[in-house]
Amino acid sequence: MCGFVVLLGRAGRHGRPAHPDPCTVIAHRGPDAGGHADLGGQNWHAELHFRRLAVVDLAPRSDQPFGSPRRGTLVYNGEIYNAPRLRELLRKRNVTFTTEGDTEVLYELLLQPDAPHLLGQVDGMFAFVLVLPDGEVRYGRDRLGVKPLYEAADAAGRMTALASEIEPLRVAGLTGDADPVAVAQGAMFLWTPPPRTGWQRVRAVPAGTVLSRRAPGYDEASTWWRAPALAPAADVGAAVRESIARQVRADVKVGLLLSGGLDSTWLGVELRREGFTGPAFAARPRPAVATAEPFEDDAPYAARVARRLGLRLGWVDLDVDVLRRIPELVTTMELPFGDPAAVALMQLSRAARAEATVLLSGLGVEELFLGYERYQAVLLLQRFPTWTRPALGAVTRVPAPRRYRGRADKFGRLLQLGALDWSWATQAYYSGREWAALSPSVGLDAVTERHREVAGAVLAAGGTPLAALAECDRRLFLPGLNLLYGDRASMRASVELRVPFLGEPVVAAALGAVAEEQLRLGDGKARFRAAAVAAGVPEFVARRPKTGFGAPVRSLLREHGDRLWAEVRRSPLFEDVFDRRTADRLVAEHVHGRCDRGLAVFGLLCAAVWWERYAAGGAQRTAEVLSGYEAAVVA
Repeated sequence: MCGFVVLLGRAGRHGRPAHPDPCTVIAHRGPDAGGHADLGGQNWHAELHFRRLAVVDLAPRSDQPFGSPRRGTLVYNGEIYNAPRLRELLRKRNVTFTTEGDTEVLYELLLQPDAPHLLGQVDGMFAFVLVLPDGEVRYGRDRLGVKPLYEAADAAGRMTALASEIEPLRVAGLTGDADPVAVAQGAMFLWTPPPRTGWQRVRAVPAGTVLSRRAPGYDEASTWWRAPALAPAADVGAAVRESIARQVRADVKVGLLLSGGLDSTWLGVELRREGFTGPAFAARPRPAVATAEPFEDDAPYAARVARRLGLRLGWVDLDVDVLRRIPELVTTMELPFGDPAAVALMQLSRAARAEATVLLSGLGVEELFLGYERYQAVLLLQRFPTWTRPALGAVTRVPAPRRYRGRADKFGRLLQLGALDWSWATQAYYSGREWAALSPSVGLDAVTERHREVAGAVLAAGGTPLAALAECDRRLFLPGLNLLYGDRASMRASVELRVPFLGEPVVAAALGAVAEEQLRLGDGKARFRAAAVAAGVPEFVARRPKTGFGAPVRSLLREHGDRLWAEVRRSPLFEDVFDRRTADRLVAEHVHGRCDRGLAVFGLLCAAVWWERYAAGGAQRTAEVLSGYEAAVVA
């Protein structure tokens, strides 16, 4: 797990870098070693800068950039979990290895004549850039986009840089202006659908592809590799065991993030079979924090699971007052983002770093095996004849008990929409009418374009609305939200986060069934749950209701929202992108208890901090307001 920056140009001073090391701003991604290579030919130039977090083959021989100008030079971030098998395959081709690391395995694989075929056999998370002797650049990401990779281009479309994070591109002046559409998406969904990033000249490289650009122009990308279709695997349990056995291997200490939920408990069950004894890390609210908002506490479940499995459990006391952590959240996530769940992983990763360099997480199951409530909603919706939906929508406007009101309102809105719109509306924090009032300058079509594009392709090919939603989540939601904050939060603490349920064997098992076979009404991810119970996950875990990070955002905003909003509303965001009066009304609805808009208001606070930092000349007024709030609370 590492970080890199590759800068491209027409010609440079061959022999030493033409720029200071841009990796200094992402040193957290690789505290163990750094390096650079300065490459060039008659009319091209490339600088490769690298930071290493040593996890496999800790010796300097596996440092990067790896290779030679004569054969090609590689920078790479991630892990190849089936590297031992691939190494043996390459040895049969008379490849000689000088290291025990997976970097050399990937390097030699990429230089084989049938490299695209071999790359389809890789089980891992990866992002890499390979510069060949003639200046050609090949760069790409793993199937699901677990590891990040961004490309910057100039006004003419010529690629100028590739990087693991956006900050070095911004510092180098390569990002261009802020992208209002991405900022609007961050408020609508609390995350930014790829390939947008928040900057007009920076795009996320598509997951599951390797692209090629040729010197000296670097102006036209061609697809060199696309992740092949996987052979269906019917046995979920066997796939999970294989994936976990591969991903527990490392030359540093490996830990487990244990919530006591279904996914992390199954990890614990299989890890014990592999001889794992800990450490495991569980979160609990800091005892000093008192709030009137009830939320599910994972701690009792995690403690019970740890006792049952004989795991050494370390507690991390979370500061759940996430409002005062918004400036840190915005800086860490980089893209327009507003999901408070990331704050928990940021704190967990920092605390765990003293004992473990690698953490295993259950992230990704909900998207692969359809565990979210929105899948249940769409499964039900697609059973209703089209002509009945508007009438049923009117019924949902009848007052419902308070705890169900938000769900009833959203379901009613879905009934008024067509199947193409369900893919975005199930994740949106505003209706179309509300959005038109809040964002007159960035219309709904622009904000939902990617969802409509992905879902429309599935529906046009004869897929069901549920299949369209699942495809949107795999291609947009998973890399745009969960994998983004998984990478940023862990790497900010110099920790490698591994996600065994997104290993190739498990992905094959998930995609081996149609969407409707993964769940039943009232039982999300039913197929996965049945396999987990068969593998030994206790029933008290298997039937536990799903919960997320229980930050009391709603009650915090009702208590402090008036005071904070009086300052935050002055942000230029509410002149440049959003309508201030509409935002005032939406915030007042939540603060005064008329409607639950806690997460939507949290997203507006994050958007204001982001816009000031990156689009309004680096202003920090809103961030200072929140820092002042922090000082008041701490005092």
